[in-house]
Amino acid sequence: MSMPLYRTRTEQEWVFEYVTSKQQPTPVVLGSKGTWSGNGKPMIILIGFTLVDVLTLADIYDAAHHPVREMEHQGITYYAINIIEKRKVKKIIEDWK
Repeated sequence: MSMPLYRTRTEQEWVFEYVTSKQQPTPVVLGSKGTWSGNGKPMIILIGFTLVDVLTLADIYDAAHHPVREMEHQGITYYAINIIEKRKVKKIIEDWK
């Protein structure tokens, strides 16, 4: 009996599927349950569809000093901020529980 193969989605794939499945997508916090990781370490990714949205999330999560990435994938533009500081990631995950 073979085991099913699971493939993790990239950030870009996740955002594309999210945007195309919603009529009015709102900003999101990826990894708030501790399931998103980079290099084997938990991380949080703030996603906004306008610069103002992602900067507002950054203010809420005390990450305004983090760099903003402008991303484009299959015609969708979004803005992202990675939070990788272990203590801050743990706090955000706890806040979402």
